[in-house]
Amino acid sequence: MRYRIIAAFIILCFAQGVKAQQAAGQIEAGVRLGLPLGVTGRYFLTDRSAVEGIFGLYNTRASLTALYQYHFDLSALTTPGLGWYIGGGAHIGGREINGDKKFYAGVDGLAGLNYSFSNIPLNLSLDWKPAVHFNTPSELADFGVSARYIFGRTKK
Repeated sequence: MRYRIIAAFIILCFAQGVKAQQAAGQIEAGVRLGLPLGVTGRYFLTDRSAVEGIFGLYNTRASLTALYQYHFDLSALTTPGLGWYIGGGAHIGGREINGDKKFYAGVDGLAGLNYSFSNIPLNLSLDWKPAVHFNTPSELADFGVSARYIFGRTKK
């Protein structure tokens, strides 16, 4: 309980003075290494909010994930271009469990660190994406690293 209170306090402190790191309408596309392994695309609705889609493949499964993200800029405290984000969404897919093919669906949480280079149109992120499936075993230890090309952005 103490950690939740501390986390909420930190979030509120950072939320007061966030500076936009991305521009509304910015499009990014790339690859995600982790669970799921696949391709990722992200579109910024505003300077702080984005939607992301992931098409993932892993062993005997394929999935489609849609996520909403809210971004916080850490540039004033650390390195320019560094930020963190939280969010959530939903997923659907198919997988094989003990030889049986099953359809699955569920909800996802999301928390991560984000870095956009200033001299090249590249974004890197590290995230934790716990997934709760409605009808198959859940996966709460899903971590991933993504590299995305930032379309339409030139050197700052």
